Amino acid sequence: MFDDDNFLDDDMDVKELVNRFEEMVKQHQSCYFDVDELNVILEHYLQQNNIKKANIAADFAVKYHPNNPLINIIKAKQLLANSHAKEALSTLKNSDLDRNDADYQITLAVCYSDLGEHQKSINAYMKAAKELEFRDCEDIYNYIAEEYENLGDMENALKFFILGLDKAEDIDNQYFEIRNCFSFLQRMDEAVEFFRKEIDKNPYSKAAWMALGNCYVRMGDLENAVEQFEFAVSIDPHYKKGYIDIATAFNELDRFPDTITLVEEAFRYNAESALLLCLYGEAKAKLGEKEDALKIFKKAMSMDENLPEAYAGIGFLLSDENNPHSAIKFLRHAHTLSPYNTDYMYVIIEEYNKIGEYDNALKFVNEILDLNPYDENVYISMMECYVLKDDAEKAMESLERGLQMLPNNAPLLYRKAFLYFAQDMTESGLLTLEMALQSDYNGHIEFLNFDAENLTSNPAIMDLIEEYRKHNK
Repeated sequence: MFDDDNFLDDDMDVKELVNRFEEMVKQHQSCYFDVDELNVILEHYLQQNNIKKANIAADFAVKYHPNNPLINIIKAKQLLANSHAKEALSTLKNSDLDRNDADYQITLAVCYSDLGEHQKSINAYMKAAKELEFRDCEDIYNYIAEEYENLGDMENALKFFILGLDKAEDIDNQYFEIRNCFSFLQRMDEAVEFFRKEIDKNPYSKAAWMALGNCYVRMGDLENAVEQFEFAVSIDPHYKKGYIDIATAFNELDRFPDTITLVEEAFRYNAESALLLCLYGEAKAKLGEKEDALKIFKKAMSMDENLPEAYAGIGFLLSDENNPHSAIKFLRHAHTLSPYNTDYMYVIIEEYNKIGEYDNALKFVNEILDLNPYDENVYISMMECYVLKDDAEKAMESLERGLQMLPNNAPLLYRKAFLYFAQDMTESGLLTLEMALQSDYNGHIEFLNFDAENLTSNPAIMDLIEEYRKHNK
């Protein structure tokens, strides 16, 4: 909120002031601090999110300067810190404070933001910036960008995140926000150009190289992404995140030997991390070195007992070894640690299906459904559970439910057609198959593999597919 530099010369002055205040509190002494000094001390604690000490500073200010007008801003800041935005707003509006004061307007903006009144928050921040003659307002611009994000106005959010770039406290996060805005606006080519210019300004910026690499990840160009990540690692060979992102891309590209070479290089630079070990273990497992993979996942677990990837890695190994009971144990723990990771849940569903516990499988299907009702795979998984339960009616209902959310979805239509044919409902099957062929002709290859012997021997099915083959050609 309040800019310390408007009152004190530098961070050393703030530090000395805070140290003097803390020593007074520790020794139970009584020293004099004027109201401006206490406002700076309060801001210091708020920036550190130390609410306990912020309350001490605010209470001290109220006790010794009860009649100073600035006390109302201090009271409002204290109320905001303790989640009382309405009371903070009332305190500001019912005071005789200078409404044009930048600190007043910034505090007012935070009140509106906490109350969800984002446009009013933006207006207050802009008044503060105007009062400061738009000098050294990068922090304010970042707050404004966040408010525009809350309004879903990514165009303006992008504009202000860029304006606030020079004083971003966390450059990695700032670049993430800028990249996210470009992505939302479907302007990733411009994002690439933007980050290339950032690199031109500072060729040794790891953050800029990583941001550019992540633009290519968003564009699905992992090979190009790897090149940018490698530049970041060449700048700092001890850069753990760089190694993690390269290894992730290598595994996505099935370049498992490259992952192993990379991780072993990271070890030489003491850039080992639990997550990097998991990527290493995944590569080893994919290359058939399952005993080594198991040891690596266990080592990762010992480094970080709360890392879901380590438990999931062991769970996937046990699944491959056809040990569903043990796989479920590890995968469920991974799910507990990372409850929104649907990849884990889909494998848990498969493992429960292997042991015939279809109702438990359906519990996880419903969890995924709550998280993402637009995921076609969740309806396919639901259908498969009911097919395994011999409940054709519920299996069909699962697909119909999916088609309500995803009309004309080809994978769902092909499966619905298959269920009709399995129940000798040929006419309904052909009508549904035709809809699927219209939506995605190439999907018929997977459809025929559902039951190749029976489906390919049905002349009506093959004639319809042939008709659409000619049409598609």
